[in-house]
Amino acid sequence: MKNKLQEIMLGSCLAFGLAWSSQASAEEVRIGFISPITGIFAQIGKDMVDGFQLYLDEHGGKLGGADVKFIVEDSTGKPDGAVTKAKKLALQDKVQMLIGGLLASTGYALAPVSSSEKILYISSISAADDLTQRELNKYPYFIRTGWSSSQPTHAIGKWACEQGYKRVVSIAADYAFGYEQQGGFQKAFEDCGGKVIQKIWPPIGTKDFGPYIPTIKADADAIFSLMVGPMALQFPKQLRGSGYKKPIIGGGTSYDEFVLPLWAMKSLATCRRCNTAPRWRPRRTKPS
Repeated sequence: MKNKLQEIMLGSCLAFGLAWSSQASAEEVRIGFISPITGIFAQIGKDMVDGFQLYLDEHGGKLGGADVKFIVEDSTGKPDGAVTKAKKLALQDKVQMLIGGLLASTGYALAPVSSSEKILYISSISAADDLTQRELNKYPYFIRTGWSSSQPTHAIGKWACEQGYKRVVSIAADYAFGYEQQGGFQKAFEDCGGKVIQKIWPPIGTKDFGPYIPTIKADADAIFSLMVGPMALQFPKQLRGSGYKKPIIGGGTSYDEFVLPLWAMKSLATCRRCNTAPRWRPRRTKPS
């Protein structure tokens, strides 16, 4: 499997290198960047665009000596919207590569476009597991620059066992990233003797968790939570407001650099007895 992976990635890089050589000689490379500029993930989408633009600004708007035409399209945080914009970028704007995609479900939607249009797709954030696992052979033009969805939650599943937790209820956003983060936690947790006794799947964008919180099984030792966007603030606040005091184990997006400062500003005690999947944070005092 390792050799096959290396062969596929090498092929992708070679294809990219040949295309880049042609583009550089033409003195322009066209990059299509797909990000959720509007909708509930708009702040993250804006940060994605700003980060890429910052690099271009610091390098004179060039990559590899070629001028960059940077074309941004708004996916609105919806996979079908991302596909529409990707096809527009490939067929109308004639971009040589696609970059972006935030949600795992968006990554799953964009990768087939890269294959059908034979265009490089670099996933800057979308962590969809199978794009570099079970479906790797389908996407020869796909390159991942970060981690995959289930990767960090394997570690916290093992950690939960070390804390003595035996029975955990999982509540995770109802889409690909939620399934895969929960799956990583469950695999590691059950491998070391624990048991996920219940799974609850609120839709993305859920604001009122009132219908879900009363259904949480009372005999759980802790909750594993994976929330995204505003859900990451709303769920733990409502859970603690209901009187629930058991530990909350969070996927990385549940307690990240966007969420924690907002809790501090609102003077919420929500995060007491909360633990999250390990990810580097700028404010960490311990070495990464």
